Amino acid sequence: PAIVALALYSQLPIIRNTYIALKNVDPATIEAGKGMGMTYFQLLIQLQLPLSAPIIMAGVRTAVVMGIAIAAIAAYIGAGGLGLFVSEGLEMSTNNSVIAGAIAMSCLAIVADIFLAKVEDWVTPTGLKVKQATK
Repeated sequence: PAIVALALYSQLPIIRNTYIALKNVDPATIEAGKGMGMTYFQLLIQLQLPLSAPIIMAGVRTAVVMGIAIAAIAAYIGAGGLGLFVSEGLEMSTNNSVIAGAIAMSCLAIVADIFLAKVEDWVTPTGLKVKQATK
């Protein structure tokens, strides 16, 4: 039951960001694709999705980090996981267990966010990447 709730709860940022990203693709770019004879499917796969990739991946990153945070709460309904350290530590008043669980969940969320940032960079078309100024 907890995994179903987490999966459903995580859908909002992904779906919302995907919708917003696809809706905000420059109409002139879509019109140019149509002018070159692209079909609707080709426009979606070759034009709209690559241009929308950074925003879609931002939604995925948000959903994953939210899912990790909410998974901690799942321990209170008997689902176990890293939240078990925190909930048992609070019940038994052992700060070490609470801190260990909080650090583990934080590290997991940070590692997941860094990994997905790399994936986001990988799926972002080269022309959309912002060049960082070198000193």
